[in-house]
Amino acid sequence: MKQRIKLILVLMSVCTLCLLSFQFYWSYQGYLSASKTFKADINQALQAAVDRDMELRQDYIADKYKAWLADTNLVNIDCHVDTVSGTTVFTVTDKKESDNEEATFTIGFQEYRPETGKMTAKVKQYFINRFVNTHVRENLQEKVAIYYTRQLGDLLEEAYKQMQLDKARLQQFYKEELLARDIKTSHRLYFADEALAETEVYPYATRTFEFGFRRPFYEVTAYFPDPNKTLMLRMKWVLLSSLVLAAVTICCFAYTVLTILRQKKLAELKNDFVNNMTHELRTPVATISIAAEAMQDFNLSKNSSAEYLSIIRQQSGRLSHLIDGILKNLAFEQNQLELLPRPVSVQQLVQQAILQHRPQLDIAGASINFDQPAQVILVNADELHLLNVLSNLIENALKYSRGTLRLHISCHAENGKAILSITDNGIGIPTAMQQKVFDKFFRVPSGNVHNTKGYGLGLSYAKTIIERHSGSISLQSKENQGTTFTIALPLYTYETAERTPA
Repeated sequence: MKQRIKLILVLMSVCTLCLLSFQFYWSYQGYLSASKTFKADINQALQAAVDRDMELRQDYIADKYKAWLADTNLVNIDCHVDTVSGTTVFTVTDKKESDNEEATFTIGFQEYRPETGKMTAKVKQYFINRFVNTHVRENLQEKVAIYYTRQLGDLLEEAYKQMQLDKARLQQFYKEELLARDIKTSHRLYFADEALAETEVYPYATRTFEFGFRRPFYEVTAYFPDPNKTLMLRMKWVLLSSLVLAAVTICCFAYTVLTILRQKKLAELKNDFVNNMTHELRTPVATISIAAEAMQDFNLSKNSSAEYLSIIRQQSGRLSHLIDGILKNLAFEQNQLELLPRPVSVQQLVQQAILQHRPQLDIAGASINFDQPAQVILVNADELHLLNVLSNLIENALKYSRGTLRLHISCHAENGKAILSITDNGIGIPTAMQQKVFDKFFRVPSGNVHNTKGYGLGLSYAKTIIERHSGSISLQSKENQGTTFTIALPLYTYETAERTPA
């Protein structure tokens, strides 16, 4: 049996450790995946922020270019329709350098044909919008500066020089892009003209992004401190479910182990109980058998026969008492115990219990002091079972007394409860055993021999009865200094009958 239990515990331990190991492994893999996603997100966010900044720069240059083309003091725009190809040809010429070849450029739009075939304000606006939104923006996106005319090229170069890096705007764009990806951790943007301080250590960094229209381009990199908080927030449900599963697994394992050990201990106690009960049953049966054989085989006198019959009657009573105890324990285990509560005086129950044990108390030379209040204390209880509880406590005081028994009993009402205390001057109960004495079949160990007869059922019975009455029982004890049992039961409350109208 012990080997099987050990094997079961070992197998359960291995299975639990494997389950927890797999759980932690997948959680770690989830952490690595979240870390990779975080790195990808911070790079994508910076790319998006740079693109937004470049779009604003392109819009600024495009608006400038449209203004330059619309300014008649800077350029002249003319058009004509090629009769052969049907293409509308636009010519842009610098106002100041009309004789220079670099001051003129020509471009044709095949699908567009003016109504009059000549340059008008409407045709000029069409050309400016289409040329800037296609050719100029395409050049800006490709970071190519084309001098369509000398004047326009110089203006473009001057615009590039005047355009400054707006770090605050880029920082705001990056923050918005991070929030859109549910990243709220702190970060720093560093540009090509800046350097990290020696005291700053950042384990996470994006790649370096270039932006601008002319070399040298602006360069920006984002640095992050340890983003574990962000990663944990991203994985909060995965981690929480893993922790809950791990906790449930550990609790189930611990509960199962405790249950197995408790059942093992209970089985050992039951075996001890059966052994003790077997010896107890064997004695009266053997005595009855010997007495019966003597009466049958020998010609006994009337007085001798009466003496043997008395022995048989006494041992039969003892045997009946043992059987009643076994049946009572069986009824407890099957929850078949029925209580018949009614108002009972605590003082009267204590006096009955003392009266039942008066012969044993007198033989032992015990002294009893019952400290009772003048007012009657009533509880709603089953008189028979509550009397059995008190009798068990007095019997234990007699069994485990040290020298002459001095028993002190007191009762009083407090906070709606009847408090009953029974104190003896016995051998006491070790501190380590005090929580176990109410367990079924448990007896304070004293080696392989119990000098005092018992089966470990009395206090278990007492606890069950008191709790069935919605009460509690506790003890205070020190070795060789006696024990105090305290019982608390709800006071009986009178029910007022409802008045019925005449």
